Amino acid sequence: MTLFKQIALMLSLFLLVILITVLTLNFKSANQSVQEQLYEDAKNTASSLSLSLGSANGDISMMSTMINANFDSGHYHYISLIDVENTVLYERSAENVQTDVPEWFLNAIHIEAPVASANVSAGWNNVGILHVQSDSSHAYTELYTIFKELLISFSILALIGLTILNLLLAAILKPLKKVQLQAEAVIRNEFIIQEKIPYTKEFKDVVLGMNTMVSKVKAMFDKGNEELKKQKELEYIDRATKLKNRKYLIDKLPQYLKIDADSKGGINIMIALSGVIEANEAIGHRRVDTLFMEIAKIFIEQTKHYDNSIISRMNGTEFSILLPDCSDTDALKLAQAIYDSVSKTILACGLNITLTFISLGLYEYNYRQSIGQLLSLSDNALAQAKFKDTHIHLDKAESAVEVMGKEAWRKIIYEALDANNFTFTLWTAVDGKSKKIAHNVLSITLQAKDGTSYSYGQFMASANQAGLSSSIYKNILEMMFKTPDNRLKNSICSLRLSYEYLSRGETYTELSLLFKNFAAKLPFKLIIELPDKLVRQNSEQIKLYKALFEKYTIEMGVFEFIGESEDYQYLQDLRPVYIKGESSYFLTQSEQSLSALRLISDSIGISLIATGVMDMQTYQKLADINIHVIQGKATEMIALT
Repeated sequence: MTLFKQIALMLSLFLLVILITVLTLNFKSANQSVQEQLYEDAKNTASSLSLSLGSANGDISMMSTMINANFDSGHYHYISLIDVENTVLYERSAENVQTDVPEWFLNAIHIEAPVASANVSAGWNNVGILHVQSDSSHAYTELYTIFKELLISFSILALIGLTILNLLLAAILKPLKKVQLQAEAVIRNEFIIQEKIPYTKEFKDVVLGMNTMVSKVKAMFDKGNEELKKQKELEYIDRATKLKNRKYLIDKLPQYLKIDADSKGGINIMIALSGVIEANEAIGHRRVDTLFMEIAKIFIEQTKHYDNSIISRMNGTEFSILLPDCSDTDALKLAQAIYDSVSKTILACGLNITLTFISLGLYEYNYRQSIGQLLSLSDNALAQAKFKDTHIHLDKAESAVEVMGKEAWRKIIYEALDANNFTFTLWTAVDGKSKKIAHNVLSITLQAKDGTSYSYGQFMASANQAGLSSSIYKNILEMMFKTPDNRLKNSICSLRLSYEYLSRGETYTELSLLFKNFAAKLPFKLIIELPDKLVRQNSEQIKLYKALFEKYTIEMGVFEFIGESEDYQYLQDLRPVYIKGESSYFLTQSEQSLSALRLISDSIGISLIATGVMDMQTYQKLADINIHVIQGKATEMIALT
């Protein structure tokens, strides 16, 4: 219960007790007044009637007429005249009159009408005693009318009082509401500074304290953001040419060499400039540095039409141009254009083209290869290019033997989509420090018509080539929400969604409808993982996804993080629960970069998770840099508690 409700309830009860007490006292006073009025009426009637009866000189018929006249003109229960011998000379009484007073009121309130008496004398002779008792039914009616009026008036007063009390409390506690909103924002790792400082001293101190704390946390994030941007330039950017460096290429390659990569292959061009020592002696270091900068501009200009290309300087004299989805024919044309442009630039510097020349080794890779294979085979192509007269050489990767053809895979996938034959295989992300499961990782499995089970790595490449990956994600999401696996009840599960699926215009609408109808019935806590490539754009689309997830208490994670953004403010804006990066990425970062990343993640409550951890030696290295949550084969070697 909120403080406002507690104070409002306490003061409301206090006000109601006071009003009920005053109502009770007023009603008791009215009750007593009515009873006193009954006696006064009876007494006055007895006094005046006794004088009138005395003038009748003992004439019973005249006295009875007088008694009847008084009885009929007033509200009396009875009037009796008794002589000195206690004999009733005349008596007039009335039956109990039915009133509109409810039975519960009659039972709750007792009114006793007192009897008034007066002596009746004719001269010196005592005729008798006159007894008069007023009718209490009329008193009940009058008292019930008073009770209703009191109840109505006090109800109105209570309503007005409670309304005023509510408004006053709302005004007084308004600063506290803002403090509450600020505290909730802190829990959500949002940085909100309350500009309007309340006048109440206690609230003022709390607001100033919260503002100071939030300012410090925000300063931590900003410092980490600036430091990480600076370290990114130092670690990923070649200072001389402003191109990417070897480390960036190696950290980036896992996105291209995987089963569900956007590209199924392409060309990697290794480029080397020979005769640099002779060039330094001929034209000087500065002009050689300028030459490298001009060569870098040629690379950028020649490859500007290739999406997702990576131009990097591997070392002092070698460069790499990765061209996803580029054919060997186009690559050879590009290589020749680069060779011609660079040769002209070398000649323009006054250098001898036979001593200082450029060589281009082209290697056609595919997504199944490892980083080591791609780089070593690219280096081999470059070595052969240096000994050719054209200084250009193309090598191709050996074609992998397909177990099934594309059409066979397409048929299997279509059948699985029609029959909803996709299931989940569970992997785990483990916290090695606490020896507990951080969350379950849901990996898609295809059950073929013949009963054969295919893992994600076996069928997704073919699904991508057939353009069916988005249909698969739609299928498994509907399956997850409409028929959830109760074995996962009360657990935490993560599901990775691809860049292509999330980029579809209709995906947001499909997810909105799915969440609206089924999210409340999901028996486990869900984390949806989005690629950093998409998240770091911080677009309106991503903000819509974030708002949609929050609406249905679904959390968001980020995968394939390599820290290549120009600004890391998007992490604070979107506040994912964790960041997943390859173990090689974390292990090759400098101490300064990791410190800056840790400053950012700690300030906004983001966990760091290393993926692809295959052995305990790698895990131990990660633990040494304070990264304990891992994903990979090494999780099987950690004894869980």
